[in-house]
Amino acid sequence: MQIPLQVYWFAGGLRVMAHFLIQCEHPHIFGLVKAVVDTGSPRTILGVADLKRMRVSAIQLKSLETKRDSISIGGGNLKTKLIKEAKISFSEIFKSDSLEICAPFDSDDGGACQVTILGVDFMEKNNLKLFFDPIGKKAYFEKED
Repeated sequence: MQIPLQVYWFAGGLRVMAHFLIQCEHPHIFGLVKAVVDTGSPRTILGVADLKRMRVSAIQLKSLETKRDSISIGGGNLKTKLIKEAKISFSEIFKSDSLEICAPFDSDDGGACQVTILGVDFMEKNNLKLFFDPIGKKAYFEKED
């Protein structure tokens, strides 16, 4: 099975982008997300703008477990909370297993620029391979049936 991804210019470069629906019960999250597929990131991180758009409050974030180690990203350190049992869906094509996602709550720069990143943990947990053709501007995840 192939899960189509998009390839376009974002943040100064050609990126593989995933457009998907994210759902979680605690905190209550439901919404469409555009994320950078980042094979250099070991963790999936829900960006600050997406957290605000889905109205996740500081009080809700405080109630979540804090990830022990900060995440090094873009030359800074990002402290995160753990959103457990989140699910990601690519329309009716694919629905992920439950996944633990990081949510920034404190960083050297406040995490203000943090975009949503779909990391290697998502690919490993769901047994997905990434195929990327930058010349043809095509990308997709592949899952063996």
